[in-house]
Amino acid sequence: MAVVKNFKFRFLLLFMFILLSSQSQHVQASPWAIPGNLILRHDIQVLVDSGVINIPITTWPLAWGDIAYSLSKTEQEMTSFELASFQRIKEALLKEEIGGISANTSLKFAKNPETITSFNDSVGARSEIEGESTYLGKNFAINLHVKKAGGETVFDESYIAVALGDYSISLGSKKNWWGPGWGGSLILSTNANPIPSISIERIFSDPFESKLLNWIGPWDLSLLLGELEHSRTRSDALFFGMRIGSRPLTNLEIGFSKTSLFCGKNRPCGFSSFSDMLLDKTDSGYNLSGFDFRSSHHIKNFPFVLYGQIIGEGISDNHLGLFGLETWGPINNFDQLESYRVFLEAASTSCEFYNNDDSKYGCAYHDSLYPDGYRYKGVNIGHSADGDALVLTLGGIIVAQNSQLIKSSLSLGKLNRGSNYLYKVSQNNNDFFKFDLGYEFDLFWFDIPLGSFDVGLGLDVMKDKVNNTTQKDPRIYVSYSNSLDFNPKKVRNYSEYLALIEVSEDEGIDAEETSETVIQAIDFVIIGELDLFELISLIDQVAFERNPYSEIKNNAGSTETKGLRKQSMDNDLNFGMLLAGGGYDLTEIMLQLDQTIGKRN
Repeated sequence: MAVVKNFKFRFLLLFMFILLSSQSQHVQASPWAIPGNLILRHDIQVLVDSGVINIPITTWPLAWGDIAYSLSKTEQEMTSFELASFQRIKEALLKEEIGGISANTSLKFAKNPETITSFNDSVGARSEIEGESTYLGKNFAINLHVKKAGGETVFDESYIAVALGDYSISLGSKKNWWGPGWGGSLILSTNANPIPSISIERIFSDPFESKLLNWIGPWDLSLLLGELEHSRTRSDALFFGMRIGSRPLTNLEIGFSKTSLFCGKNRPCGFSSFSDMLLDKTDSGYNLSGFDFRSSHHIKNFPFVLYGQIIGEGISDNHLGLFGLETWGPINNFDQLESYRVFLEAASTSCEFYNNDDSKYGCAYHDSLYPDGYRYKGVNIGHSADGDALVLTLGGIIVAQNSQLIKSSLSLGKLNRGSNYLYKVSQNNNDFFKFDLGYEFDLFWFDIPLGSFDVGLGLDVMKDKVNNTTQKDPRIYVSYSNSLDFNPKKVRNYSEYLALIEVSEDEGIDAEETSETVIQAIDFVIIGELDLFELISLIDQVAFERNPYSEIKNNAGSTETKGLRKQSMDNDLNFGMLLAGGGYDLTEIMLQLDQTIGKRN
């Protein structure tokens, strides 16, 4: 008992220390973007669907290096809406450049925590205390994560990772989310605790150089081999997962996934067993495989995405299905709100979902070779609604200024329609209704960040069709997190990938204003030995003159023109530089000025 009290006391000290002395906003240092961050996923999808970047985005976690490298290759101008997403991603990348040793802690409290989860990082217990210490180097990362929840202390999300060329190898456990769904994934989600495993992932998703395979487009690969809990009925069973995602078209992503429970007590476990499992031979294990797609489109000014996931026991047996529609866009009528995203998703976790056959109840996520089913520590590895569920979810987010987030979802449907004792979310056939509303924000005291908060409320209503009873569980939760860098240092150089990209001109500018600009003699300025103050003044003047909303009319006094060639950014800047206030865009001017200042320092 004294040991437990001492443990809690140390956690309290760590929490107070971070709360009072932290000088940075909450950032989870990692080589990857971890699933659970709704704003980050929204921003990445905005840039992918607008064509700014072209990378696979349905296999989480995503490698930060791939995101940065793809941004560096874009040549597309962005609207102010897209630029806001770009800027948030850029800020996250610049923070992820900082390595060294860092610490993070979080406190979570909930009354009636969620049992049916989604991509959102939810509170999974009545109280959770988490502490994390990370070392992040250029090609090496160590993460020690301790979580105390429900009277149990676990080290989930602890790992050692190393980058080798285009691939990373990690030993430990981290969250995975395979598929395009927001409400769930049929094959691998964050519903269960992450499985301790060795994993290999592709860091950069560049297409094949071979003409024979180049049509596949950008592609990624994820492999993992882990061990399930020893307390299972068939102990020492192994978990295998493999996923390949690609973008053969700029508006289409497809993914192929395979997972398997194999080996274990009184089961063969050698190379031949592994190859049989890969080939999906009979009695080689409990094998799931399938494909998913995500296809983005525009009808006039209305963007939308159609997505789906079909998973079964082999190619043709016992398929489960998930399908969805999502749309997004800017919010122009409210100063404090920036953008929104809305999705509608339907999922059926009954075998042969398209037939609605009662005789198939009890089939999904279950196999006689592994009586505990497709679960880790009693929780489904795939969809959180477990087997024989029919779920319809309407959800949405609103992104406000300073990365504030309003999120909400409404789900209804049926759980465990066959009243099978194998399924854990509900023991009987239940109609259910679920509503959630949350708000995420960063708290500051003047300019000092005090941490990140996530607060919300919800309601679960379960109507038992067997016992004819109704249960209502109102929910309220509070989550707090903060971080501290002990010896911050720059270990990556994502800034090499990031180019200044100018916002495209607003559609409201008249055609006459967007016609070819006449370059006048007065528009040119020769920079020789200007000091920094004069350079800054020049930037201010150019930006003011180029403001499309300025009510000051252009000076028409000078009409003399010069046909001067555009200066190369590779010129020797020691001899001065020619800037055209009307003929150059602001991006080029800023880049040239930055080089000039760098040459003189």
